[in-house]
Amino acid sequence: MTSMKLFYSPFQDFIHKTIVVAEEVGVWEQIEEVPVYPRKEGYSIAALNPLAKVPTLALMDGTVLFCSQTVVEYLDSISTNGVRVYPAPGQARWDALTRLGLADTFFDIVTRIIHERLLAKPGEHIVEWHWPKIIRTLDRMEQDAARLEGFDIGQIATLQALTFFERQVTLTLPPPAPETFDWREGRPALALWFELAIQRPSVANHFNKPFTGDDSPDLCQAKVAEVLRAQGRETGNPVAPPDFVAPEGAAESGALKH
Repeated sequence: MTSMKLFYSPFQDFIHKTIVVAEEVGVWEQIEEVPVYPRKEGYSIAALNPLAKVPTLALMDGTVLFCSQTVVEYLDSISTNGVRVYPAPGQARWDALTRLGLADTFFDIVTRIIHERLLAKPGEHIVEWHWPKIIRTLDRMEQDAARLEGFDIGQIATLQALTFFERQVTLTLPPPAPETFDWREGRPALALWFELAIQRPSVANHFNKPFTGDDSPDLCQAKVAEVLRAQGRETGNPVAPPDFVAPEGAAESGALKH
């Protein structure tokens, strides 16, 4: 029986750290997936989350958690199998949280860069300013990969960041970023770690696996209404339009929150 609803964007070539954590700590079977496409009509979840971003996790009693770090820490706290991806207080925890922060900020920087694709006149200085940060972060991930053992929240966030970045490279980064880029080049430890990590069942069960269920806007709004009813709120309000729709002719960004 599911006791939680996870509102998320089911891109198959992207590793969602929320899903990986849920699998690792044994609570995935308690979660109902609710696909959301934030830039399409009919998928707004603003009634539950004022930021209208994914992931958003709704509990059976109507409690709503949002922002990925909140969601994954909650899932870790209700582990049913004894696995915890957040280490106990001490040096290992600070190390994991530092790598989590690094990966999530890397994700945000990539998002900032790719949004330049939507502009008629992309700001090249934005890309120039952020590209060195991308390179330095990848190099730091290479250093970390050479020393890490186990599988913690920092590593899960790194998987998410790398697959998001690779997705955007495939869609083409805005200039003056290179037209082609392979983060694996010159980073053998990171490349090897990645290939081993994606074989974990918590990753392999979802990564590059197409979503096969109902991903219609009607389903999304029906699930939003269920949460609102659990909160004792009205459910008949009009669905809010997307906060942003790309200008006609603009390149599709493929952006999503994490």
